[in-house]
Amino acid sequence: MDTWQAKWKPPRPVHRNPCLVLGCTDKDALREAFGKFGAVAEVFCPEGQTFGFVTFEDKYDAENAMNALNGTQIGGKTVEVTDGKCANKHVSAWRSSLVKA
Repeated sequence: MDTWQAKWKPPRPVHRNPCLVLGCTDKDALREAFGKFGAVAEVFCPEGQTFGFVTFEDKYDAENAMNALNGTQIGGKTVEVTDGKCANKHVSAWRSSLVKA
């Protein structure tokens, strides 16, 4: 019997694009690791910092990557993967260093 309940699909999760990666700045390793979860649009690692941003072409792919890669090793280093849109002390310090009065 085909009911609406059988055909219903849950809504997509809130997107967390870009992902903030703490602990690894190897662009090639990040692109390879995150590429397993979808098409990576950009990998940005500020010079002299210990973090990077990974942006997906489909903004919802970031959710799966963030959950799967948090606490794993990428490029030989253990990483912390979080939502790149949220406040982070490392990113805030970097941004404030860019703005010199």
